[in-house]
Amino acid sequence: MSNFFLFLTLQPLPMRLMPLLIILMLLFVSGCPGPAEELPQTKENATRPYYVGLVPSPKNQPETSFEDIVAAYEEAGRLGEVMMVWSDPNCIGQCSRLRQTRVVEAARSNGMEPVLTLNFATIHKSSGKGLQYGICWPNHTAANITDPEFRKAWINEAKSLAAEFRPKYFSLGNEVNDYFYLHPEDLPHYITLYDEAYAEIKKVSPETKVFVVFSYTHLIDNSQWGMLEKFDNRSDLIGLTTYPWKHYSSPQEIPSGYYRRAGNYTTKPIAFTEIGWPSTGSEHEQAEFLDVFQNRTGGMDLEMVNWLFLHEIPIEGTLAKVIQDETATVSLKERNGTKKEIYSKWQELAEKEIRP
Repeated sequence: MSNFFLFLTLQPLPMRLMPLLIILMLLFVSGCPGPAEELPQTKENATRPYYVGLVPSPKNQPETSFEDIVAAYEEAGRLGEVMMVWSDPNCIGQCSRLRQTRVVEAARSNGMEPVLTLNFATIHKSSGKGLQYGICWPNHTAANITDPEFRKAWINEAKSLAAEFRPKYFSLGNEVNDYFYLHPEDLPHYITLYDEAYAEIKKVSPETKVFVVFSYTHLIDNSQWGMLEKFDNRSDLIGLTTYPWKHYSSPQEIPSGYYRRAGNYTTKPIAFTEIGWPSTGSEHEQAEFLDVFQNRTGGMDLEMVNWLFLHEIPIEGTLAKVIQDETATVSLKERNGTKKEIYSKWQELAEKEIRP
């Protein structure tokens, strides 16, 4: 299954030099096979109708310095307008953590609008059972998503985050279709939980765009298109993550209608909260993916497109057991700060004028 294990440890700093340390980690992602197709040449376009962004993972992890952190945020601000915000915890308790770390303030001071995510579930170790995908409620126990105390606490957390930070974008779950593939009985209860949280968010921050994120790969793999339809009339956007390298040997093999297929199930703008291709095969192939992605999504109503990492990250501990090694290389730069071939392509995209 695909889901985030992203840990962020920051401490408050004076003025705009907020973050002191970031440790970023991700779970594995995958794609689907299809016929190869030659990518047609497209005209140069000096504008784009969507926001772009990436996670400001600093260089030299895990020996990251203060200067590395500051430089990563500043560089990410030059390469995009939005930033996915991840914290530990990324569920109930997140509001006080973000208030302490001031990462939202750090993003905005560097010209990026934070995209918040409040998860309801996470993967954790269970004694005698190994890794389990269950409800996320630190220092508490909730048997499932129907627990009335959990629901109350989660909705209050969503409202607190919205009131505190007034985010432009707020996701109420990351790659949720993976959880419901394992726990289909919880979907109706999550829908009512989402609806209640949505209403509370709008009371305190009516301009916030509220949505939920799906793993696009697994929507296809597991024929979960019906989930898009269920959220089409209750979300301001539809969020998708996409990492198609596992089932395609090259970006050119991604079918021409691969992404446009989503339009059959939703009328809402699409927020690609995570996209990427590793550089383990070749840097040229990674850079080519960005061209292919732009071609395959041409004509779609996109709200944002986020690349995964700025710098490569280490994958250690429990994460090393559940994710693919190449995920660490889904970045614009090497661990030491050397730019990859894709860097200039992303920079060109970021420098385009935004014109809806």
